[in-house]
Amino acid sequence: MKKVFITLLSLIILFILLMYFNIIWKSPSYYKVSNYVTLQEPIMNMKDYESIWETHRRPYIYSIESKNGGRATIVGVEHTNDPKHSQFDTINRLWNDIKPNVALVEGRMGFMFTWFMDPIEKYGESGLVSSLAKKDNVELYTWEPTRDDEIPILLKKQSADKIAVFYSFRAFFSNQRNGKYQNPEGKLQEYLEDRTDYDKIRNIYTSWKQLDSVWNKDFPNLNWREYSTGNGWPDGYLHDLWNGSNLARDEQLIQIILEEVNKGNNVFATVGVSHAPRIEKTLKKALNYSSY
Repeated sequence: MKKVFITLLSLIILFILLMYFNIIWKSPSYYKVSNYVTLQEPIMNMKDYESIWETHRRPYIYSIESKNGGRATIVGVEHTNDPKHSQFDTINRLWNDIKPNVALVEGRMGFMFTWFMDPIEKYGESGLVSSLAKKDNVELYTWEPTRDDEIPILLKKQSADKIAVFYSFRAFFSNQRNGKYQNPEGKLQEYLEDRTDYDKIRNIYTSWKQLDSVWNKDFPNLNWREYSTGNGWPDGYLHDLWNGSNLARDEQLIQIILEEVNKGNNVFATVGVSHAPRIEKTLKKALNYSSY
């Protein structure tokens, strides 16, 4: 019994040490905004963004400096897990030039063990920025709202069952960018159980077969196993939820940036490339930056 206790204690100490030296990571913390600001310039919605989708620069990068010396650098990039992509060199260069003291990343990243996992291959640009933040002891947050904060916003315009469908397929489509699933039905079941385990949308659907039935009824000409959201979501309630979710997420991102920049901090935020142009005018207006 004593030997078991010593072994267990040793493992706990080892785990704590691995966490302390950033060999093992936990997910970045959510950011709780203290003081929400009324935005004077609306965020560009996804419908308007579609008109510039194929023409704006990539990556989409800009910096905004406030009158009190705070600064925000927005780096809009493609979501890719290819470490050879040139955008990762750009992120490294910008990070070293700007030397931020607050970093914001997209997504709800999970467990990371750096001895066996590559941050970019696992989490793309968010993984790289997280590794840079940990190396330089920079404050790190995910800019996403919590699911418990986002769901009530979406419920103002859509029913709970449609939100459950959206959350299940959003994760499926997002992660399918890295390659087709060998078992799409099993993967959809996994996302259904994980992404709808929240108040208001829990247990509305319990099987991927129910989602399959809903999809075939609402989108009979589209095969969800093969569908790509690279050019947007299908017209109808899923497109509306996609837009509503993006607007809620973008507002959270802007509120975090405003709060930190107004403290005089130097903020570095990586976002999917669509977010960067859609928040640009709103953010500049909120920071009294008039030269656009």
